[in-house]
Amino acid sequence: MSALSREQHDNNNNNTDQRRNLGTISGVYLPSLQSILGVILFLRLTHITSQAGIIYTTLLLLICTASTLLTWSSLSAIVTNGDIQSGGPYYIISRTLGVDIGCSLGLLYYIGNTLSGSLFVLGAVEAVQHSIRAYYARWGYGFSGHIFPHDVQLVSLTIVAAMAASIHVGGGRYVTALSHFFFGITALSILFMLLGSIFFIVGWHTGSLQQYDRSFHENTWSRYEPDPYTGVLPDIYSCLALIYPSVTGLLSGMAKIDQLKNPRKSIPKGMFWAIVTSSAIYLMVTWLFGMSISNRTLKVDKFVTASVAFPHELPVRIGVVMTCFGLVLGTLTTAPALIAAVAADEVLPFLSFLRPRYEGDKTRALWFTSVIIGLATLPGSLDHVSPFVTIFYLLMYSGVNAATCISGYVRPPGFRPTFRYFHWSVSFVGFVWCMALAFFISWLGTFCSVLSFLLMGAYIKKSRKLAATGMKWGTLGSAVRYNIVSSALNSLAKSASAVPTEVTLSMSEEGRQLKNFSSSEDISVLSSNAGGGGVTDITPEEVAHLHSTNADFHAKNWRPQILTIVDVDANGNPTNLKTLSLASQLQQAGKGINMVIAIIDQSSTAKAASVASAVDEICGGTTPLDDDQSEISGLSSLAPLQDRWRNEEESLSAASSGMDHYDTIKLIQRSKALLMLQMKREGMDGFAEVSTTDGKFFEAVWSAVIHTGLGPLSPNSILLSLPSFLTIEGSNNNNASETNSLAHEQSRIKAENYLRTINGILNLGKAVILFKSSPSYPQNGDIIPDRGTIDIWWIVHDGGLLLLLPFLLSKHAVWFGSGGDGKRKKNRLRRKTVGAKLRLFAVTTSPRENAEKLQKAVTEHLERVRIQADVTVVEDLARTDIARYMRDEASVDDIPSRDMMASSRDQTLKDKMRISRPSNPVASLRKDGISTSHMTLGEVFSSDCYEDGPSNFTHSGDGIQTATVLNEMVRRESHDANLVVTNLPFIQKDHDSEEYFKFLYTVCEGIDNVMLVRGSGAEVITAYA
Repeated sequence: MSALSREQHDNNNNNTDQRRNLGTISGVYLPSLQSILGVILFLRLTHITSQAGIIYTTLLLLICTASTLLTWSSLSAIVTNGDIQSGGPYYIISRTLGVDIGCSLGLLYYIGNTLSGSLFVLGAVEAVQHSIRAYYARWGYGFSGHIFPHDVQLVSLTIVAAMAASIHVGGGRYVTALSHFFFGITALSILFMLLGSIFFIVGWHTGSLQQYDRSFHENTWSRYEPDPYTGVLPDIYSCLALIYPSVTGLLSGMAKIDQLKNPRKSIPKGMFWAIVTSSAIYLMVTWLFGMSISNRTLKVDKFVTASVAFPHELPVRIGVVMTCFGLVLGTLTTAPALIAAVAADEVLPFLSFLRPRYEGDKTRALWFTSVIIGLATLPGSLDHVSPFVTIFYLLMYSGVNAATCISGYVRPPGFRPTFRYFHWSVSFVGFVWCMALAFFISWLGTFCSVLSFLLMGAYIKKSRKLAATGMKWGTLGSAVRYNIVSSALNSLAKSASAVPTEVTLSMSEEGRQLKNFSSSEDISVLSSNAGGGGVTDITPEEVAHLHSTNADFHAKNWRPQILTIVDVDANGNPTNLKTLSLASQLQQAGKGINMVIAIIDQSSTAKAASVASAVDEICGGTTPLDDDQSEISGLSSLAPLQDRWRNEEESLSAASSGMDHYDTIKLIQRSKALLMLQMKREGMDGFAEVSTTDGKFFEAVWSAVIHTGLGPLSPNSILLSLPSFLTIEGSNNNNASETNSLAHEQSRIKAENYLRTINGILNLGKAVILFKSSPSYPQNGDIIPDRGTIDIWWIVHDGGLLLLLPFLLSKHAVWFGSGGDGKRKKNRLRRKTVGAKLRLFAVTTSPRENAEKLQKAVTEHLERVRIQADVTVVEDLARTDIARYMRDEASVDDIPSRDMMASSRDQTLKDKMRISRPSNPVASLRKDGISTSHMTLGEVFSSDCYEDGPSNFTHSGDGIQTATVLNEMVRRESHDANLVVTNLPFIQKDHDSEEYFKFLYTVCEGIDNVMLVRGSGAEVITAYA
C-alpha cells in the first residue's frame, strides 16, 4: 500500500470513528419513539376507541405490539450477526436472503416508508382542519373544513415541495439537529394531553369540552357507527388497519446505524424500550380517554386530545403539526437513502437514474421520493392511505422474520448471532403472525402485494447480471438448498445402507460373486481375517439386521442415474457428441441425475511432444533402415529398445500430465468449459468434470465410477460410446496386411483395455450402455418427421433395463415428431399417441419355443407394465448360438429345464430350485420366485411358450455367423427405425477382446444408431405403481 493510500485509509477510518458517536438513547430509542408516537396517537386512537371499545382497542394494541416484539427479536439477531451498512433494513434482507428477494422486499419497504410520509402530511393538514373547525364552532360560525375544492391535496403538495426543497438546499444536515427539538414538542404534547385527561376525570379541568362530555364506562365495548365525516361504517379489521401504522416506527431506529458507537448493543436495547414506552403511552391514552369522555364526543371530535389538553390546547394543536413536519423531514431523509442504496447495487435497470453520482448524492432520489409522497396524498384522507402502509410494513416484517427463521433453522456457519434470546421458532411465529395480520386487514391488497413481490423477484432474477457487476452476495437460498439436499441424502442413505445380498467385486475382473454370510462359520472367518483393527465381533442377528435395513427402498423407485463417459481428443475437445444427446434425453425423461466425465489421455500428447527427442537420444548413432527393408525386420531391430523406450515415454508423460503441472490444469479447465457448453446446448442438467490419465484408461474410468456421486445418488448406469478399433473392425476376413501388424497390435491392446473397462463396471454392479451413433441421431431441437421409431430386440432378460430405457426415451420431446406441418407436436393431456413408436422383437433362441405363445406372453407382460409396443417374434435365430453370447454360461445350470418345471407342483422340488431373493423386493417376471437374470425370453415364459418335443438339438455356426444372422434380421426388420436397442453380449471368462468387438461390429454393421444394454439386475419395471 502506498503512502497516499495509507493516508486515505486512515482518513476514512477517522471519519468513520467521528460519525459513530451516537449512543442508545439518541441513536435508536428517541428516533424509534418519535416515529411511533405520531399522527395516529393524536388524531385516530380516541376515535378507534369509540368504535371498537376499550377492550377491543386494547386487544388490537397488544396484537400489534406482539408483531413488533417478534420482529424485534429477529432484527436483534440479524444486527448481532454482522456489520450493517447504510440502507438499514434493505441491507439486512438483501445480504441475508439474497438479491432477488432482498430488492423486492426493499422496494416494498420503501413504498411503505414513503406512504408513511404522505400519512404524516395528511395528518398535519387534518390537524389544522380540525383546529379551524373547532375555533369556528366556538365563535358561532359553521365551517366544513374545506376552503375550496381539493384544498387538502393542494396544501399537501405544497408542504411536500417545501420540505423537499429545504432538504435539497440544506443537505439534510439540520434534520438530525432538529430531531431532538421535534421530539421535545411531541413529548410536551403528550404530557399536556395526559394531564388534561386526568384533570378532566377528577373534575379539575374541562378544556374546551363541557361537563356533559364527561361519561364513564360508555366506551367499554364496541359501538360501531358510520363515521360522521366520511359516512363509512368501520369494523374490527378496518380499525386494525388504521391503528397498525402507529407501531411501524420500529425500523426507524436502524436509520442511523452507521452513526452508532455499538450497533449490536444499542439497537436491541433501544428498540425494546421504545416498544415498551410507546405501548404504555397508547394504552394509557386508550383507557384514560375511553373511561372519561362520552362516546359521541370521541366520534365527532377526532382531535379531542387537544381539546382536553392542560394547561392549554394550543400547544398540542401546534405541537401535532410540528411533529408531523418533523416526521415528514425524517421520511424525506431515510427513504431516499434506501432507494439510492437499491439503485447503487445496479440490480434494477429501471432505477439506474437514481444511482448516486458521487458519495452521499441523494438529489434524484429525494425528488423521486417527493413525487411519490405527493401522489399518495391525492386521496385526501389518511384513512385511505393507512391500510396500504400497514400491508407494506407487515410484508417487510414478514420478510425479516422469514430470513431469521430460515437462517436459525438451517444454521449455516455464517449465521452466528450473539443475541441471547433468539430462537428460530420465535421468528417463525413472527412470520405467521405478520402475514396473518396482513391477510386479515385486506386479503386482496395483501395478495396483490405478494404477487408484485414475486413478479419483481422474477424480474430481478432475469435481468440482473452479477458477474458483470462483480457483486457476489451469499444468499440464504443456497443454505436452504444445501440443507434440503443433505437431509434427503441422509434419508436415502438410511434406506439404501444395507449390505446387498449378492456382492460383486472387480478384484479378479471376472464377475466373481461372493456368497452371503449367513452362518456363524462365515462370521468367524471374517473376524479372524480382520487383522489388527476394525470390527472383529459380529453376531448373526446383526448381520440379519444389516441385510434388512434397505427395506424402505423399492424397485419401483429406481431411476437412471447416468454417468456419461465422453470421448475427447488429446486437446480436450469433446467428440462423439451424440452420446451427450442420448444422455440428455434419458436424464430429462427419467428425472434422474446426470454426471458427465471426460478423461483426457495425455500419454499421446506427451509422446507427440517429447518422444521424438527421446528417440533421437536413444537411437542416436543407429543407422536408419532403408526404404526397401521390410517392416518386420525394422520392428525386430527395434525390439531391444522397446522396454527402454516405453519407460522413457511413461516418465515424460508423468512429468507433463500431472495435476501439479500448470498446462494440465489449463487443459482441464478448457475441456470442462467446452463440455459444459455442449451440455447447455443439449439442455442437459447435470454435473461435468474432466480428468487426465497417463494411458491407463480403464483405471481412470473405474475410479470415476467408484468416486462419482454421493451416497445413494451415485451413478447406477454407465454410458459409453462404442469404440472404433479400425484394424479389428476391418479384419473380419483375417486378411490384414503384415505392414499393419503394429497398428493391429495397438488396436488389440486398446480393445483389451476397453473390455476390461466394461467388465470392471459390470463387476461394480453398474449397468452398461454402449452407444453407436450416427449424424442421423436426433439431438436437442431436432424434429423427427411424423413420429420417431425405437426398435427393441429382446434376447435376454437381465432385469428390465432393456425395456425401461427405450420407454423413457420415447417420452422425450425430441421423439414426439411433427404433425405434418414441420412443427413439433405438443403433449396434450398425455395422449397415448405422444412419443416415439416402440416395436419389440422377441427373439427365440430354441426351436422348441412356440412363437405364437411367446408373442401372447410378451404382449400380456407389456400390458401389465403399462408399456405400449408392437410385438413381433423373430424365429430366424432359434438354431444359432445367440443365447450363449448374450448371457453367462455359468448361470445356465441354475436355470430350471422344461421337464423340471413340469414337476414344479412338488413344493419340495420347487423349493430346491428357488433362488433366494434379495431383501430388496424385485418384481420378477416369474410368479414362482425363479430369478429371471440371464434367462432368455423362452426360459422366462417357459411354462407358456415351450412345445413338447426333444430337448436336444445342435446349434450351428460360430460367433461371427451368429452375429451376421442377427445383423441381417435387424437390418431387414428395423431398416426404418431411428434407434435400435438390444442386449450387450455377456463378457465370458477368458473372453478374447478381439473376438468380442468383432461380434459387436458385425451386429451393428449397417445400422445407424444402436444402443447396447447390459443391466445389473436391479433395474426392474414393476407391474404396480
